[in-house]
Amino acid sequence: MSEQERIQALLQAGKITRQEADLLLAALEEGDAAARQANEALDESAGQDPYAPPPPTGWQPEGLRWVKVRMTAGQLEARLDPSLQMPQVEGEVDMRPVGADLEVTPGIASSSFLGGLLGRVGSLELRLPPGWGLEVDSKAAQVEVQGIRYLKGRVAAGNVELEAVEGLDLEVTAGNIDGTLLLREGQHRLRVSMGNAELDLLAGSSVKLNPGVSLGNLETRGFSRTYAEGSAVRQVGDGKAALEVTVRMGNLEVKAR
Repeated sequence: MSEQERIQALLQAGKITRQEADLLLAALEEGDAAARQANEALDESAGQDPYAPPPPTGWQPEGLRWVKVRMTAGQLEARLDPSLQMPQVEGEVDMRPVGADLEVTPGIASSSFLGGLLGRVGSLELRLPPGWGLEVDSKAAQVEVQGIRYLKGRVAAGNVELEAVEGLDLEVTAGNIDGTLLLREGQHRLRVSMGNAELDLLAGSSVKLNPGVSLGNLETRGFSRTYAEGSAVRQVGDGKAALEVTVRMGNLEVKAR
């Protein structure tokens, strides 16, 4: 079922009003329009297929279970809670097990909808125990993540805030991402089509950084540099983890503490 069909089903079931449905559809269209604008601009500037999916990193932490969140026009706050054995969600959601994982889709509460801004629809708070990662697929949404083991997925027309996140494989189509990472092993990747990325690598990180900007500015600070085959390698610590960050249109700043 598409997002548009889901909204119509909620309307027909009497769970939302016509006004709420119209606002949700408008937010969905706004997110799609922003993604199309980014893709069209990048297609013209770079001459590449903007719809081609990025290649997989080939690495994810072993043994993780996943909470998979799909949302439109909402806000997601996810954080680590070591006291838990299973994930807990606050907010109106549809949640179902998928194998060893959980799939979460925010519901719509009329009172919170009309009482807040458009971008707050479908807001939820998610607490994850150790051993769980977060997979997100969002449009026109704000995503805030704190302390979790791994974040992966796609954000279209939305912003992402990170705090002490330990793993990353994320694509941002149109939006900004900023915050802190603690990377100590494995391969990690961030790709921003249109927007800005500002990342700090926390003390204790061990990273080799591979940054790139097609149209915009690139700044890195706090890294040692070595040279191999004529190319500079930016590194902090022993360089046990690899981080690839690319921005096709926008600015990139990465700092190592």
